[in-house]
Amino acid sequence: MSEFQTSYDWLLTAIGDSLTVGVGAPVFGKGYVGRYVGFTQDIFNNQIIVNNYAVTGTTSEEILYSLKDKQVRKSIKKSKIILITAGGNDLIQAAFKFMLTSKEEPIYQALDQCKKNLAKIFKVIFKIKKNTKDSFIIRICTLYNPYFRWSKANKWVNLFNEHIKSYERMPNVKVADLYDVFKGREKELVCFDTIHPNKRGYQVIAVSLFELGFKEIE
Repeated sequence: MSEFQTSYDWLLTAIGDSLTVGVGAPVFGKGYVGRYVGFTQDIFNNQIIVNNYAVTGTTSEEILYSLKDKQVRKSIKKSKIILITAGGNDLIQAAFKFMLTSKEEPIYQALDQCKKNLAKIFKVIFKIKKNTKDSFIIRICTLYNPYFRWSKANKWVNLFNEHIKSYERMPNVKVADLYDVFKGREKELVCFDTIHPNKRGYQVIAVSLFELGFKEIE
């Protein structure tokens, strides 16, 4: 991760799970973060420095906990762009419990906890940014459903996504709807592990985020 450069550079902070890490992308390829940065640098002609604090397998609770780190908070404070993926591992862990018990209670417990964690994540970010004069944007993704043939999974993913979409009411926040762009294209966009995006999938995510625009910072 690079330290902050000249005043002419933009800083981008990414937090989240394996999607933001780029799991599933080719070994020497880029996940969605690198692709998004490439698109953005091209139109603004600004060097973008990336601090990616995402960790594979993290839940929304663990992402929230990561915001206690001084380096992460410093990066967020100075960032022009903040990217977030969260909730996928909360749902996956709950789905495994369902498979063992055939009870949906763990799904709704995970949803409730994820709601609380996301609310706190945004609260912390806005508190960090409160006294900054520079404009900034926050972009978060909905969940896509790699288990599209499983009707219950579609229902659960949509419950999580309804909540994620609600944050678009907040200033500076826009949501990339991955569920819609992946729907019907799962075989094309998900890699051999049946969970993570492949090269094409990460390109689709980057484009979806890029198409949300930059109105707040133009």
